[in-house]
Amino acid sequence: MCYSLEDIWKQAEQDLSASTLNGKGYEAYLLYGIKISRDIRTGQVQLLDTSKAGSFYKPISGEDMKVFEEQGWRYGLYVLSLSNYRLKLDKVEQQIKKYVNSKPSRPSKLLNNYHTSRTNIMKRYSEITNKLNQLKLNQHGKIEKTNDI
Repeated sequence: MCYSLEDIWKQAEQDLSASTLNGKGYEAYLLYGIKISRDIRTGQVQLLDTSKAGSFYKPISGEDMKVFEEQGWRYGLYVLSLSNYRLKLDKVEQQIKKYVNSKPSRPSKLLNNYHTSRTNIMKRYSEITNKLNQLKLNQHGKIEKTNDI
């Protein structure tokens, strides 16, 4: 199936889990770190990733956009969120290795914070993976659709 940006916008608009973020001259929704916004005057729709650029919104890449266009709003959210969680997990793993290699003595609060962060990211990653798998099953008609997705 192929979705236009307008189709994706309508799906986001109907998504009860998405947070509404309307501002001067635009309407927007945010879910799992992905923001979709529409300029009120021009009607232009844009998908932004809030996870990769710190305090700034970064337009999603062409490859990520293809996922949204081919599979729709929720599927795209899940795939992009998993990618972002993998990046975060890699960063935390690097911090843990760097800490352990530089300070081989007993664990500190910083190391405990890294481990807690890793555990939380892995938990969210697992939750999104389960939701994506459920969505895939729903799309293939193997199970009834639930409101929990």
